[in-house]
Amino acid sequence: MPDFPHLTLKQKIDGRYKFAKRRIEKDVDPQTEANLLNRQLHAARLSAESQNVLQNYNSYLRKREDLGLPAIFDENAVPLFLQIDPKDFDIESLKGFGIEIVSEEENGFIIGANTDNFQSLADKIDKFINENGRSKDQAAKLWQIVQGNQWRIEYILSESLREKYIAGITDDDQFTVDVSIACYIKLPERPLKIEDESDEDYLQALAKHSEKNELQGERKPFRAQRVGETDESFNAKLNRWQKKLLEAEMQRDEIAASRQDFLTNFIETLYQGQIVSSFIDLQDSFGFRANMSGQALKDLINGYAYVFEISEADNIEVEETITDIDNLMDVEIIAPNPEAPTICIIDSGIQEEHILLAPAVLSPLSMNYVPEENTTSDQVPNGGHGTKVAGAILYGNQIPERGQYQAPCFLMNARILNSSNKLPQSLYPPQLMKEIVDDFKDVRIFNMSVAADGTCRTVHMSTWAATIDQLTHERGILFLLACGNIRSTTRIPNRPGITEHLQSGRNYPDYLFEPTSRVSNPAQSLLGLTVGSVCHAEFEDADRMSFGKKDHISSFSRSGPGMWGCIKPEVVEYGGDFLREKNGYIITQHDTISTRVVKTGAGRVGWDIGTSFATPKVAHILAKLAIKFPNDSTLLYKALLVQSARLPEHVFHNPDTQALRLLGYGIPDVNRAIENTPYRITFVAEGKVAAQQANLYSLNIPQELRRAGSDFDVLVEVTLTYTAAPRRTRKRLKSYFGSWLTWESSKLGENFKTFSARVLKHFEKPDDETIDSDSIKWSISTSPVYGKISDFKRQDSATQKDWVILKSNVLPEELSFAIVGHKGWDKDTAKEVPFALAISLEAISKQNEIYERIEVANRIELEEQVEIVVRE
Repeated sequence: MPDFPHLTLKQKIDGRYKFAKRRIEKDVDPQTEANLLNRQLHAARLSAESQNVLQNYNSYLRKREDLGLPAIFDENAVPLFLQIDPKDFDIESLKGFGIEIVSEEENGFIIGANTDNFQSLADKIDKFINENGRSKDQAAKLWQIVQGNQWRIEYILSESLREKYIAGITDDDQFTVDVSIACYIKLPERPLKIEDESDEDYLQALAKHSEKNELQGERKPFRAQRVGETDESFNAKLNRWQKKLLEAEMQRDEIAASRQDFLTNFIETLYQGQIVSSFIDLQDSFGFRANMSGQALKDLINGYAYVFEISEADNIEVEETITDIDNLMDVEIIAPNPEAPTICIIDSGIQEEHILLAPAVLSPLSMNYVPEENTTSDQVPNGGHGTKVAGAILYGNQIPERGQYQAPCFLMNARILNSSNKLPQSLYPPQLMKEIVDDFKDVRIFNMSVAADGTCRTVHMSTWAATIDQLTHERGILFLLACGNIRSTTRIPNRPGITEHLQSGRNYPDYLFEPTSRVSNPAQSLLGLTVGSVCHAEFEDADRMSFGKKDHISSFSRSGPGMWGCIKPEVVEYGGDFLREKNGYIITQHDTISTRVVKTGAGRVGWDIGTSFATPKVAHILAKLAIKFPNDSTLLYKALLVQSARLPEHVFHNPDTQALRLLGYGIPDVNRAIENTPYRITFVAEGKVAAQQANLYSLNIPQELRRAGSDFDVLVEVTLTYTAAPRRTRKRLKSYFGSWLTWESSKLGENFKTFSARVLKHFEKPDDETIDSDSIKWSISTSPVYGKISDFKRQDSATQKDWVILKSNVLPEELSFAIVGHKGWDKDTAKEVPFALAISLEAISKQNEIYERIEVANRIELEEQVEIVVRE
């Protein structure tokens, strides 16, 4: 037992909130205001645009008939592209316009499908002109209906497929594509119990009403004071909602099944193509892989209203690098303890009888998913790939050379890459993830050093990444994902390798910030833990030199941010570096700056580089965490691992946007992850919180650390991890998750009572944090203008770490934190979201012992449950 264990953070408030309605005044966008001032003109424009779209679609259907194609498309499902007021238009209300939402795009643009020949829209326009009804102004927020069909090419097709379409696709061309189809219906929102309105709240509302009437010269009567509903009335309302929800979910399933039948008939019967995967369901959409002709693809793009993304199947190939051989030393490997954790390696297979791996590999449970190669062995030349990954999980950064070594975990082998180190295109990655998680149902940690050979798209989460997020949330597991490698050379202009960057005048590390250097699919997964690579050494001779110095980003490691400003990669580990010629562009390797790996062969090890081998070194630390805390969740493992990460010394004291994009939260440390020191103390908590709820915590800081003469530096670190149900057709984290979480901290000198009141006052506005001289100046913070690091917001990630260095004598007597739940797309706001929280304080000079003093000050802490009114 260590002398300095992590301590359980005492929960001070478990928020179970009542609800009281309050009208929120919103600013009107200038475009919406202009539409309101010119009702006739705007109405005429919308009417003309909608009729043009309808006529053009009917014209397309007639052309199909003239070509002898069957009338397979529904003439009452008209594809359309519209733009709404992005600040003040609930896109769910498009149902009232007769428009089904297919997907949400940037800048208020929506891909939709009209289902009633624009009759509902005409009714909305009529009410808009005549200013009738509660929604008389709503049409002003529908800014435009885009004309033509070019938008489908620009928004639905991936970059590479778009280029081919523009260049000209012939009817006989053959494609393997991943297709995404919307199948969304608006679900009823869970009712909220209305409580008695207090005298104070009623008088405030009355005063505002009177002031508004006086300014407008009106004498409208004010409503009566609100009386809360009874439990009996609320339960009846709740039962009615549950019935409606069940009916809506069944209707949604029927819609999905109908669209799947349509696509099967369209692709396989009409065009003799092939659907090569199952349909992967993701709440509001489904995805699949198909082989089809150019004629079928063009017809699908132009005629089917419910498609929102089509991309060519990713090329998933791991670059083979030269592996030098190093002789094995005299070492004996001992099998893990029977209760040791298990990590599944999703890769090219493993040389399971390797002397350095065999005691840890559970060979009878190995699975091969590669068609036409009936083996679980690593067949990749130059030392294998999965074998090297397996060695990095067992040994981390140090392969032992002599003596005995007990493996920290068991390994399971899921082979998905063939002998060419490629994922066969007949394997659809989202389906593969589901199959692997089902087959390895008792495994909680999966290492996948496999990624697409290119960058991820940034508007919608890919089906692959979203499936990883869905499995993570539903199964309580954790995926470790390599951020991907930039190849040494590609000879492809729109996907340059390092050589091409150098030849174009883009030097290291500047080329890492190019869009083409963004993390690869599926490393953008919000719930997976993405890992990049840093250099562990540097090298220079007369002709060559390494790109980076120790602890600097590797020349091949891909960068963030991820989706919607998310911090990706979250952490980095040592994965080596390339050499470059001083007077040329040839890229080579050298043992000095490579990482030592276990390679296939007769008990040999070697040297290699890549994020593929940095990632399993993080899995090595997770294995140590799982040994230490066998009964805790993967969320806590993830929180403690990220909490242990630290930016390298050259950027630690002055972190900036570039550092965060390249290094995430830094390099993890196994000792910080699993225990503390006399100079460092860590508190942890796990819990669940629903939307419109909050859990509040507080730490006591002893007076002896805060006394006036004390001025040593204290590093305060906070990490929150959580999971939530994803969906794909919306953009931004807040719409991607069913519910989402943030954490807030007290200000310096702010007691718990004041803090809790302030947090709850701004409950639904996490971006509106009030910053003043007493606010803690966190490194990232909740706004790009508040934090030390610009361009990032803490709450834009599902793993939210922040840190600050404070003088001991400014530490408050009480340091408080709130985990706050926010509404996402899920209408059942009672669903709870699981989370893990870690809070650490460290005297970074290591001259002042703080662990025991803080531990004593927090031994006695009463739990309190309160009920608080949240206003919306």
